Amino acid sequence: MDVGLVCRLANILPSPVLESDGKLDGAIDHRIIVCTLCRDVPTGIRSGESLCADLRSRLSAHDEPAVSHGFTIEGVECMAGCARPLTVAFQAPGKATYLFGSIDAEADAGDLVRFAWLYASLADGWCNSGQRPPRLAGKTLARIPAPGKLAGDSR
Repeated sequence: MDVGLVCRLANILPSPVLESDGKLDGAIDHRIIVCTLCRDVPTGIRSGESLCADLRSRLSAHDEPAVSHGFTIEGVECMAGCARPLTVAFQAPGKATYLFGSIDAEADAGDLVRFAWLYASLADGWCNSGQRPPRLAGKTLARIPAPGKLAGDSR
């Protein structure tokens, strides 16, 4: 992880609750869900499976334990984001869910890993577009509040 990026994020993000070993407090099951049916617009190739493999590799090599061991990568045949393929979702209990579309499997993989780090560090998963990695800011299709979040509670 780029130290400069970590410092910039630390200034704008709420601090996660950390245990003494640097892992996020509590066991949270983070999931990244990738559509395996979507075809890349320019090539017509289904790249979801290869993106899953790439993300597994990149996340397992990450130096942050909450990222390297805190995510499950799953492929699913269709997330109804067909107008903006390739779609990728981030989900965890008690956190907002994100759905991204128009993902370029090769060009966006690094920013998906950066978002995984950000998402793991946020207690409720909530962030604004300016906090998301640049290549993902305009690709957000939905941010769904966690179950139980008050309807009138907006940020």
